[in-house]
Amino acid sequence: MEWGYIDHHPFKGQIRFKGTGSRTRYVEDWEVIECLSLTPYRKKGSVLAIQSYIRIKLLTGMSQYDLLMLRDKDLRADGIHIQRNKTKDSSGKRTIYEWSDQLTRAVTNAKEARPTASDFLFCNRLGKSYINPETDEAPGWKTMWQNFMKRVMAETEVEEHFTQHDLRAKCASDAATLEHARALLSHADIRTTERVYRRKPERVKPLETEIYEGKVYL
Repeated sequence: MEWGYIDHHPFKGQIRFKGTGSRTRYVEDWEVIECLSLTPYRKKGSVLAIQSYIRIKLLTGMSQYDLLMLRDKDLRADGIHIQRNKTKDSSGKRTIYEWSDQLTRAVTNAKEARPTASDFLFCNRLGKSYINPETDEAPGWKTMWQNFMKRVMAETEVEEHFTQHDLRAKCASDAATLEHARALLSHADIRTTERVYRRKPERVKPLETEIYEGKVYL
């Protein structure tokens, strides 16, 4: 899970491992630029699709499932409409990501990168979603991501592997406020956003004091 090769722990809910805390990997801006500068071998799909995926994920914080299940009908006049997969059977949480110039360009790039005609924003060569409806997993997309990261590690200055989940955390970390981060990630509990996804170091201003004759005046 830590390396991004699997989406969920096979023993989740059955075994609790002591001493394994939340990931702290924060993806730096220059690392993203390196990934987006990778030269694609093909005119459609593959690297271009991954790069478009990265752009949209950094702008919205959407999960892998929600991003890969996006259809053209979800791209409406007022923004991108989603119902989070994790909350569809509980809170029914819905989110509208309003259009911005950057988000519009990112979605346009994703459409242009599709290898064939499809109503899925991200599709395989058959025009189908990468998500397996029976397992909710995306083995084909995982393989693409792993191959992409191998090229990133071999051809760019990036030295430390990062996962798709780390990019979701970067979106939350880069948000100006904790509440904005929570809304982007469609979290019901802001404590989850703060504990798991806000990974930038906390900046603290030093205390201002006036020292005079051995006494401290605040």
